[in-house]
Amino acid sequence: MIRAAWLAIIALAFVVVWQTQRIGAARADLSAATAQLEGYRAADRWRVQQQAAQLEAVALDNELSMGVGADAPLSDYLRGAVGRVWP
Repeated sequence: MIRAAWLAIIALAFVVVWQTQRIGAARADLSAATAQLEGYRAADRWRVQQQAAQLEAVALDNELSMGVGADAPLSDYLRGAVGRVWP
């Protein structure tokens, strides 16, 4: 009877140790997945900021190309500067 109790205690200890190791591995996997998800969230925030900046640049370009005075001729000074910047 005592041997059976000792075998049951040993088996229970084995199961506890085994489950503890499995829980540790699951926690490590969860930590890695959480870090990866945070990386995806940061990349998405960056993408949204880039899209907003691109839309703002397009709006500015449209304003400068179609706004009031957009078709006015450039002065000689500005024409020379534009020629150096955009050959």
